[in-house]
Amino acid sequence: MKGSGRLALAAAAATFIALTMLQSAHAETVVKGYIVESSTSELKLTLGQATKWAQENSYLLKTANQNVERKSIILLSAADGLKQATRRDSDEGDDHSGPDDAEAERAALKQYTEAASTYEDAKKQIPLVMDQLEFQTMKAYHEAIIAANNMTSSKELLELTRQEENIALAKAARGKISWNVKEKAVQARMDAERKLAESEAASKKAEGSLSKLMGKMQGTVYDLVDIPTYSKPKALDIELHIQEMTSSGSPALYKQENAVKQAMTEASYYDGKSISENQLKALDVEAAKMELTHTKDQLAESLKATYLSIQQYQSQYEELQRNLQNARDELTLSENKWKRGFIPGIEVKTNEIKVKQLERKTTELAIQQKQAEYTLVRPWLM
Repeated sequence: MKGSGRLALAAAAATFIALTMLQSAHAETVVKGYIVESSTSELKLTLGQATKWAQENSYLLKTANQNVERKSIILLSAADGLKQATRRDSDEGDDHSGPDDAEAERAALKQYTEAASTYEDAKKQIPLVMDQLEFQTMKAYHEAIIAANNMTSSKELLELTRQEENIALAKAARGKISWNVKEKAVQARMDAERKLAESEAASKKAEGSLSKLMGKMQGTVYDLVDIPTYSKPKALDIELHIQEMTSSGSPALYKQENAVKQAMTEASYYDGKSISENQLKALDVEAAKMELTHTKDQLAESLKATYLSIQQYQSQYEELQRNLQNARDELTLSENKWKRGFIPGIEVKTNEIKVKQLERKTTELAIQQKQAEYTLVRPWLM
């Protein structure tokens, strides 16, 4: 049969390629990190260690690896099937080959091609899952930092309102202030207590979410040591970056590009004689290509928006730094006045809280920056 020699070579090549592809079937995760037991009941936890534990505990990552193993078995089976089909044709000789043999070879080659494609797809999913898990852990870690900072701010506010309440009660007892002024101070303290209870619950929930992600016991208190600091954005040609992220082979477009490839493969193997069915296959290819183009456009817009946000963070940071410096200057001035007996200590305390709150806002801005920069180079996480 004409072409059987080429199919035999294809079968041999398929077996070799399948075995070669399987050599890198498993993804290894190497993450630097450490955990050190502190002198208190807290555990010092780095983001790297949190990520490592999350990867070890991830059901999604385990499933992705198992899927690679499953697809590798299917690929080897398909390669063997193609080899057997071409071997039967070669043994029988060209004179005895018929339409049934040609169809069997055609079906075996199609099965192998599909198996190779799905195996490659399964392998490519693993680094994407790992990126997704790393980002998820980063967000959980950062959310726990923000929640802990909010709780600390609430504690400071409660301490301040208690001092103000004590002062108000003392003045009210001497008739120095009205009943309404005193009640406002009491209400402020009650509101601060409520806010502290809410922030404590939020912090506990954030730590619980992080513990669950890492597969660790609930209730563990962590000292999160990797506190993000703001840094000036690196220079980036956004148009060139968009071009790279939307070019063929980009992980952000793999799903859509694979859909086009599958539609074209299906159309090429289809030998139906119905004109309408052939038209439907052509429309499937066209629809897949349109979806790819639409995804590219959306991706470009998302990248531009993320890049713009990062640039805006710089101006926000500069404004925060100016406000922080003013607050520190005001704190220094109030401390000098207090030492000379010109103002009460509660004014110094108020200014101290202002400085700490601005410092925490800077940390929150740094967190926003780190997460935006992470997705800018991994737009498939957007």
